[in-house]
Amino acid sequence: QAARTFDLHPQALRRQLKREGSSYQHIKTETRRDLAINMVQSRNLSIESIASHLDFSEPSAFIRAFKQWTGLTPLAYRRLSR
Repeated sequence: QAARTFDLHPQALRRQLKREGSSYQHIKTETRRDLAINMVQSRNLSIESIASHLDFSEPSAFIRAFKQWTGLTPLAYRRLSR
């Protein structure tokens, strides 16, 4: 889908990202992290709804990823950011 957006073949997009020192997975992970932090900080959404919105298979997977990114659980991060 990303390759179509840029009117590229998927392999051409992979090669271009590699030349730039990145990858689709890296960009996806960074984007998910940034969105997760923003959503936890600025919205009164449940952790379950944030996990679902960011396409995690289950809330526990989101909590593990968030803790890996920030060192805190989403609820602890939310408390500290208020």
